[in-house]
Amino acid sequence: MHFMPDTEDEDSAAETFWPEGYKQVIREKVPASVRAELSKEKPFVEVYERLYKNRFSDHEQFLEKLADMVAVGAENGADDAFDDIVHSFLKELPLPSIRAYAYYAWPAPVTPEIAAELKSSVIAEYSKDNIYVYAYGVGYTKTFPNFDDYIRFVADLVATGARKGANDVVENVYRSFLKGAPIMPVRRHPRRLKVW
Repeated sequence: MHFMPDTEDEDSAAETFWPEGYKQVIREKVPASVRAELSKEKPFVEVYERLYKNRFSDHEQFLEKLADMVAVGAENGADDAFDDIVHSFLKELPLPSIRAYAYYAWPAPVTPEIAAELKSSVIAEYSKDNIYVYAYGVGYTKTFPNFDDYIRFVADLVATGARKGANDVVENVYRSFLKGAPIMPVRRHPRRLKVW
């Protein structure tokens, strides 16, 4: 039997992750926004009574669970947008286009106010990130007249991704309602590791 040294501590110390402060905006604002919208309307009472009463102690807990799921969808959508951006960096491609959905289902969890706060957070974090600064200098100076326009575009991509991810969860919940099926769980993506 060969002795294998345990390098887990050294490996962990060498790992660096992308900044994720923008997720705090999503975690604080999106569930609250969805809960506020749902509490005004008191929706899904019949659906709750018919399909989900045995899983949730009351209608309010059911709506809170939905709001939390939508927030996780927003986080995952933002992560997916960042993955598309980094893919563009690695392949030396133009940044992706902002592809918003033509229609968003109710409740619209990423309001314009939340999107503005999310964009501000992304700009604050990623305008200092050496990889984003470097990528602008070597690949995007001809596309964007200045760094501020470039980083604002990155923030727009992320906010659109968050909006799309949240909407995807809302649509999946509606599909479960229509089918009379259990609501599919939503799980957060793992932290995004810098791989270079």
